[in-house]
Amino acid sequence: MENLKEIEFYEILKESSSIKFRIINFSEIDLSNIASIEFIDCVFSKPITIFDNEESNEKKTIKLSKCIINHLHITKCNIDILSVFEIKIANKFSISNCKIDKFNFFDCLDLNCLIELKYNIFFEVFNFENNHFETGSLILYDNSFLKECIFQKNNFYILGFAKTVFKDFLALTNNTFSKERNADFFICEFQKADFSGLENVLFRFSYCNFYNNCLFNDIKYYITNEIKIEDCLFEKNLQFNKTSIYRLQIKDLKCEEIASFQDTFFDEIQIERAIFSQGALFDDIQIKNIDNCDRRTIRTIKLQLQKFDNKIDYNRFRVYEFNAYRKETNHKLKKYKKDINRFSHRKREPIQLKRDLFVLQISEFVSEYGTDWKRALKFTLITGFLFFTSFYILENFNLSIDSNNWEDFVFGYLRFFLITDFKNEYYETGESVLKFNCFLSLFPFIIGKIAVAFGLYEMIQSFRKFKS
Repeated sequence: MENLKEIEFYEILKESSSIKFRIINFSEIDLSNIASIEFIDCVFSKPITIFDNEESNEKKTIKLSKCIINHLHITKCNIDILSVFEIKIANKFSISNCKIDKFNFFDCLDLNCLIELKYNIFFEVFNFENNHFETGSLILYDNSFLKECIFQKNNFYILGFAKTVFKDFLALTNNTFSKERNADFFICEFQKADFSGLENVLFRFSYCNFYNNCLFNDIKYYITNEIKIEDCLFEKNLQFNKTSIYRLQIKDLKCEEIASFQDTFFDEIQIERAIFSQGALFDDIQIKNIDNCDRRTIRTIKLQLQKFDNKIDYNRFRVYEFNAYRKETNHKLKKYKKDINRFSHRKREPIQLKRDLFVLQISEFVSEYGTDWKRALKFTLITGFLFFTSFYILENFNLSIDSNNWEDFVFGYLRFFLITDFKNEYYETGESVLKFNCFLSLFPFIIGKIAVAFGLYEMIQSFRKFKS
């Protein structure tokens, strides 16, 4: 492979547009009088800049195939086709202030460099496919894509978009990532966007606008999967169907049409200040660490399930919300306990919270907030037995134990579940239904009736959980 001097370089281009098997060791290439140039198996040993000094309207063609590059910068060019194939980059590859019709960047492996696209306009299809970053990053800043923009079958290390406009369709699909915080989108505008089929994703969208459908479907589960959406607007549908993500965080989102989270799985999810104008579908959503979810997130999901009359999932999240509120109440009471001067709460607020906490704990214990009829039945039978036994012993402590006593006990125990029946079958004279042999038996009798009534009510509620 020979060194190619700058004078020889331009002489060769007068006869042929191809440069093959040469070492390029000068620093500038002026395309003013060159319409087409192709580098095949060349080595760019020094940082080099390709530019059009005249900035003519004549469109250029630039092709790089199987080349080794140290630092290449393409700037201020009007390009018809820019094609890059199987190149190796040691330091940096950048394109700035260019107008490009067709862009193809294919099959580049072992990339340990920075690829930077700034202040460019891409008029036709943009293809970035089957490239592999070991380290390094792909950064796009202040670019406009007027037609389809496709990123497929790549392995990225760091991917960043800022102030970028996608006028047609962005497909960032079937890519893998190999670094935390690997894709950021900041102040970007999208028409239709598809982020489906990604692996090992850590995406953050900040101050972005989506003017057409946006898809995050079929994302495969990885322990590092995380998507954050902050201060974003979705004017059309937003979909996360059949997606598995470790953590999803949504803050200050507005979706003007349907948002769909059907058949999704999350380890953790946080939804805060989200507006779903036409509603959100959360059918068959699964959240692994549901106990770590805050009450606002659970309430948002529950309200959307109720809006679409999904009674089954609604009842699940109703229970989750009560548990979250119970956990939150405990936390507040501990906080207020330390607040001796009551600077952060009203005087009666801890009292009200303690009452709420007591009711929640009892309801959760008896029937899991009116959803478990078996638990409510066990509570009713066992509680009734304990209180009635105490009542029976106090009323009949002078009687000997025989078969007649057992029959009376069983009869009285069954009758004890008639919560409106206050007749004492064991009062000796029978003069009044309100008289008792032992004053102390009043306490298990009254408290037992209340407990049985509560258990029966919770059991009825459990049977009615699918009713409107």
